[in-house]
Amino acid sequence: MLRIEIDMTESPKFKEKMDITVEEHHKAVASKLVSLVRWLENELGEERAHQVFSDWAEKESVESVRELIEKLEEPIEDFEDVKILLREWIRDINENNLEDVSITEETATSSTCMVDACIHAKVFRDLDAEDIGYLLYCKHDFAAAPAIHPKVALKRTKTRMEGDEVCDFVYYWTESP
Repeated sequence: MLRIEIDMTESPKFKEKMDITVEEHHKAVASKLVSLVRWLENELGEERAHQVFSDWAEKESVESVRELIEKLEEPIEDFEDVKILLREWIRDINENNLEDVSITEETATSSTCMVDACIHAKVFRDLDAEDIGYLLYCKHDFAAAPAIHPKVALKRTKTRMEGDEVCDFVYYWTESP
């Protein structure tokens, strides 16, 4: 039997920067996902395809938040810790040019964040696929909030993905998990 050995080490060229905008990068990735979901719609029907995709996106989002929380040096014990985490997330999101988001109000038990611009909403709108963008980036936010801590919940009434001017996130501390 012929056996071919392939060197699977990473090439240094994979670490090189690309001459591409944040929007161009996200559009290239999103267009593949849109194509996949549209194909699933044809194969499974729109409702079933969206449910499968939504379930996958939610699972991935919750797992991602849980992994991030597990890597923290100190566990989340109260809402003050949550506010610190939200501030760090927002700084990273803004620095990586994914959204223009700010905290507009903080209390002892809540933190209101407003998203004024979102690369995901723009890209999926340009692809005429806001429905898929919502399933991938917005819908699961409610399930991901308690992954921060069982007493964390989320209220949101607007999303840019659905055509609103802002996304209005209100993370809050509940008395019971």
